[in-house]
Amino acid sequence: MSGRLVGVLGGTGPAATAYFLQRLVERTEAHCDQDHVRTLAFNDTAIPDRTAFLLGRSDRSPLEALIEDGRLLEACGCDLLALPCNTAHGFFDELQGALGIPVVHMVRETAAAASAVGLARIGVLATSGTVAADLYGREAARLGVDCLYPDATTQGQVNRVIFDEVKAGRPGDAAALERLAAPFRAVGCDGVVLGCTELSLAFGGVTRAAGLSVVDALDVLADCVIMRAGRPSKTSKNLSLQN
Repeated sequence: MSGRLVGVLGGTGPAATAYFLQRLVERTEAHCDQDHVRTLAFNDTAIPDRTAFLLGRSDRSPLEALIEDGRLLEACGCDLLALPCNTAHGFFDELQGALGIPVVHMVRETAAAASAVGLARIGVLATSGTVAADLYGREAARLGVDCLYPDATTQGQVNRVIFDEVKAGRPGDAAALERLAAPFRAVGCDGVVLGCTELSLAFGGVTRAAGLSVVDALDVLADCVIMRAGRPSKTSKNLSLQN
């Protein structure tokens, strides 16, 4: 067998994990089965809610489960891990410290991808947990990129798309992204980040919204994983491969 084995620490949520695996296939420059990335996915839907813990609404930390799952994938021979959940990156340092293989930092790579295409001020659509932990703000600041989050009203609308529509298995409103992105344009943003994999699932493939460039964190993760697995990505030129 050839090529690095990628462990996908999934289940957060399950539909987004399945979509990530689909995007790995779609974004690989492949001409036969053997050209694709070797993956081993663990769709662990029992991992406690990340946002609830980060907001203090639950005392059940997801960290223990994330580490246990990461170690299982490592023991199975994986060479690196992908974690297709933005909010779970609030526990990234502890997870990476507990493992002997690298975990691709989706948030860091997405901020770098936004910077690489010349975005100077980005608006981030994400869970309230990601916002509260300022995951994108911290990574963007390291690159000199301004990062803004929605006001309370818009954040409520974002949460409804994530939790009441996508996670609940209900069809989303494809036009909703225009409404969610519009306030960012009004405050001078030149790009908007889909900073939740459920939003990637709902709005995947959209490149512009409300006149702003759209950066999809799940697609950035897919491209990083493809390259680190030693495969050619169809859209890899703007990736930094930082971590």
